[in-house]
Amino acid sequence: MQKITVIIPMWNEEDNITEITDQLYKLDSGLSIIVADAGSSDRTVELAQKKAVVIQAPRGRGAQMNAAAAMTSGDILWRLHADTRPHRDSIAAMQQALQDQRGGGGAFEYGLDSPGIYRRVTEFTSNRKNHILKLFYGDMGIFVRRTVFEQLGGYQDIPIMEDMDLCKRMKKVGGIVILPPCILTSTRRWLDEGILHNVARNWLLQTARTLSVSPEMLSRWYTFGNKK
Repeated sequence: MQKITVIIPMWNEEDNITEITDQLYKLDSGLSIIVADAGSSDRTVELAQKKAVVIQAPRGRGAQMNAAAAMTSGDILWRLHADTRPHRDSIAAMQQALQDQRGGGGAFEYGLDSPGIYRRVTEFTSNRKNHILKLFYGDMGIFVRRTVFEQLGGYQDIPIMEDMDLCKRMKKVGGIVILPPCILTSTRRWLDEGILHNVARNWLLQTARTLSVSPEMLSRWYTFGNKK
């Protein structure tokens, strides 16, 4: 079976790191987990070291992912966020999908971890859009074959939407899939900032990037629109 390495880019996530590493350990106690920390000032590193290898990297998820990828020999690189919770069948689904050597990588169905009709509508519309456009985002649990990742030169050094950029380049070199096991993402930002604010901002950024607005400009928009 192909060896999977989980990479978690992280900064000040002491409230989430234990839960995600514990869950991964339950899925597969032999799973390689690398936490790419960007200078956390809380207990993130201390807690992460209980079940993961921790490295320090420049802040920025692309840079953190690249630094961690350079430290491992895993056949499949699986990106997870600290507040993401994978399905129990995620590992088997990835390995089966990449038995076909033409497959370059993929992601999972997107879900939110709390009830509510607005959240279900958001899940439905986001998943339909993702299946049609074949676009992946970090909270979908992106996985990529190492050889493809290296062929692409890893993540671009851009301030935002590095996941969408990688997805677009992946589509050019190999087959990509969205797998049915659902990845759950925390609604903490939704609760802090409001559902409509998040939906409007995310769709605006995605549309703008599709229209070739620069990541630097999008980063300024995102910061301006961030209520925290």
